[in-house]
Amino acid sequence: MFRFILSAILVLIVSPTTVTAQQGSTKATGSSGASASRDSMSGETTSSKPVSSSHDMTEEKHGGFWMFPEPAPLEGYIATDRPGFSDSASLVPRGHTHLEGGYTFSYDREQHHRAIDHQLPELALRTGLMEWLEFRLNWTGYSFTETLDRVATIAGRHVGREDHDDGARDMSVGFKLPLLKHRDDCVPNVSIIPTLYLPTGSDSKSANNVVPEIKFPWNYPINECFTVYGSVLGRVPDGPDGQFFQTAVTLAGNYKFSDCVSVFLEYLGVYPSTRSEDCAHSISGGPIFKLTQNVSLDMRAGLGLNEQAPDFQASIGFGIRF
Repeated sequence: MFRFILSAILVLIVSPTTVTAQQGSTKATGSSGASASRDSMSGETTSSKPVSSSHDMTEEKHGGFWMFPEPAPLEGYIATDRPGFSDSASLVPRGHTHLEGGYTFSYDREQHHRAIDHQLPELALRTGLMEWLEFRLNWTGYSFTETLDRVATIAGRHVGREDHDDGARDMSVGFKLPLLKHRDDCVPNVSIIPTLYLPTGSDSKSANNVVPEIKFPWNYPINECFTVYGSVLGRVPDGPDGQFFQTAVTLAGNYKFSDCVSVFLEYLGVYPSTRSEDCAHSISGGPIFKLTQNVSLDMRAGLGLNEQAPDFQASIGFGIRF
C-alpha cells in the first residue's frame, strides 16, 4: 500500500512537468516552422536562432548587485588613481576589482633640519559594487622617517643628531559615485568620493581621530590625445594644535602618445598645510605605461614650490584590474 501511494505521488509530480516541457517544445517548433515558411515565401534565407532560456533572459535584464549577475564587460584600459594626487573620475566596472600599490621617497631640508621618508606599500582596493557605486579601501602603509638636526653642544660645537620615526599610517574607507558624465558638450566627467580616515596607525603617524573628507575628481577630454583633469577636496584633520578645515586642489594634464604610453604633469596645492603653517605648493609629473589592458606601471617625480612642501618626491607603482 505504501509503495502504491508513493508511486502515485511521483506520477503526479513528474507528469505536469513533462507535459509543460512538451508543450513548450511544440510551441517553439511551431514558431520556428512558421518563421521558416514566411522566409521561404519572401525568397530570403535566414539561419535558425536558438531560443534563449528564461534563466539567460533573467540574467540579461538583471541590473542589481554585482555578486548575482555576470560582471560588466571590460572596455578600454585600466584607469587607476595613481600616480599623482588626483583620483580618477571613472568608476571600476561592476563586478571587477582594482588593486593598486607603490612606493614613495620624500626628501625635505629646511635650514638645519633634514628629513627623509620612505612610504610603502600604498595599497588601494577598489571594487565596483554597482554601475553607479564603487567601494574603496586605502592604506598608505608604513612610513620610515629619518631626521637629522644640527645642534650645538655645551662646548659650542655643532654636531648632527639623527632620529628615526617609523610606524603605520591610517586606513581610509569610502565610496565613489558619478555626478556628471561628459558627452558631446562642455560638461566634464565629475564624481564624488566621501571618505573616512580611521585612526588605525601608530601614535606618531596617526591623526588619532576620525577624519572626514569629501572629494570631487573630474576630467575633460580635449581631444583623443590630451585630457585635462583634477580634483577639489575638503577635510577636517586633527593636528597637534587641534582640528582645522583644510582644502586641496589639483590641476593636471595627460598626453597620450599611444594606447600604452602617456605622460602627465600635475599641480597640487594644500590650503593650509597645517593649522600653524602656510599653504603648500608642489608640481610633479612622469610616465604611465599600460602593459596590458588590465595592468599598468607608473612613475612620478615632483618638486616643492615653497618651504611647506617637500623639496623632492619620487614614486613608482602599479595597478591591476581583475
